[in-house]
Amino acid sequence: MKKIIDGLEYKNLVDYGLRNLFLNKDKINELNVFPVPDGDTGTNMVMTLQNGYSAIKDCDNNLSSISQRFANAIVFGARGNSGVITSQFFRGISECFFQLSEADPAVFASALQNGVDKAYKSVSTPAEGTLLTVVREATDGVCFDLKNGKIQTFNELVSSFLEKARASLDNTPELLPILKSAGVVDSGGAGIVCIFEGMHKYLNGEWIAQAEDDSSNSDSIDYSLFNENSEFNLGYCTELLIQLTKNKNSFDYDMFKQELSSLGESIVIYYENGKVKLHIHTNSPENVLASCHKYGEFLSLKIENMSVQHHDKESKKSSNVYSEQPKGKFSVLVVAYDEQMKEKFSEMGADLVILGDRLCPPSAADFITAFNKTNGPILVFANGKNASLSAKQAVSLYDKSKIVIIETKSDTECYSALPMIDFDNENIEVVAETIRETISNIKTVTISSSIKQTIFNGENINVGQLVAFSDKEVLALGNNYKEVAIKAINTIMTKNERDVITMFVNKKISTITLDEIKEYVSQFYMYTEVYVVETNDSVFDIILSFE
Repeated sequence: MKKIIDGLEYKNLVDYGLRNLFLNKDKINELNVFPVPDGDTGTNMVMTLQNGYSAIKDCDNNLSSISQRFANAIVFGARGNSGVITSQFFRGISECFFQLSEADPAVFASALQNGVDKAYKSVSTPAEGTLLTVVREATDGVCFDLKNGKIQTFNELVSSFLEKARASLDNTPELLPILKSAGVVDSGGAGIVCIFEGMHKYLNGEWIAQAEDDSSNSDSIDYSLFNENSEFNLGYCTELLIQLTKNKNSFDYDMFKQELSSLGESIVIYYENGKVKLHIHTNSPENVLASCHKYGEFLSLKIENMSVQHHDKESKKSSNVYSEQPKGKFSVLVVAYDEQMKEKFSEMGADLVILGDRLCPPSAADFITAFNKTNGPILVFANGKNASLSAKQAVSLYDKSKIVIIETKSDTECYSALPMIDFDNENIEVVAETIRETISNIKTVTISSSIKQTIFNGENINVGQLVAFSDKEVLALGNNYKEVAIKAINTIMTKNERDVITMFVNKKISTITLDEIKEYVSQFYMYTEVYVVETNDSVFDIILSFE
């Protein structure tokens, strides 16, 4: 039973929280309110926490330095709504340890309260029945138990938090009707429960496999870029877990550490309960394995070529667009979700384009990297709710330029707004106001296949069925694109006939289908113009933009 935690214990709590979150990532992703993908909460929370833990896993065990590094890194690496809120919650906790070498349960309870305050302040309109409710009610429960003498150790504190968090999570559908309609609990709240379950397991001595690094998925690396002339000079990041065994050499920690010091650097060794965890950067991983194998058997093993990792990161950076000089009195930054839209936005006047993923939006650090490419004012089109919160967090961390965010809900709104920009106007606020007025009149409809069987707002939706959504409302259901698109068009045009319909379509949509939709519009809405923009969108097959 731990009554005090120091830097090492805090690091391990974060580590095990991340491990358990990673194990349950897919389950959290499936707690999607909408029957179509609109962001993977589990993935975003894992990548957010992973960015924070990566900054501390190899540093010393001083609580003050660990908490400061973790707080900074988790905020910069935050992705998506749940990721940003989670980052602020843990930043608020960590802030309370900046001047401390250790903390007791009372200090940690105060830190939880500070975390809740930070989390609520991170969103402009806090919604109950979400992650926010779960952390607040769980923290209130901890403080109540502490006041009544029920908490003396960290084991009891985390148990108390977990009990209240689970109860709060189960109640989220009663607070948010949209959750109840979809038959799910809040995904962000489920992520918080998983994190504290991991912490609980650590304190009880339960082993959890280490989380894989989602930020450097080797499957996405183009190995054809390497040949016999490539230089590999950064060595190998080697991580392993050894189970010490009786039929091997007896283990001596100091001797083991000395032996490894000649084989590499950035060495971190963790030894407990007959298991040895090792992290080392080395040019000879085979020698490291030979040294370790003398003491036991490998439970897990990971060796990654750091030259390949570095090359991959650099190549991904180059996929973004950064103009050397802005085209006007200010720079324009937009987020694109496929290569074709990236090129279109650049052609339409964007100086900075971040290529993102609809299910994994850009992090705050991605936005700051783009901000640093220019010295003047910046107009930002976040193009999605998840990216908007990351962009706001980036702005709060950046003070070198004036930045104005246009909270476009989709890249279709951005497509309509870019031609309206007055690049010669020095007053970026005036430009932004004109753009907001333009996009306020745009109606957007997305069409894609349902990924699950559900009842949404009273509609029975089957797996694979096409669904047309607009502002969280189901406009049409069907089994072919022409049928669903025409139903959606009729619904919008009946309410308020529009002058222009732009269809953003991916490769699933045939030319025949497009021609039939266009012919229908010309027949029944003869004064409405129809345009088609081809995309490589991986989530939405058709996006209809009405102006």
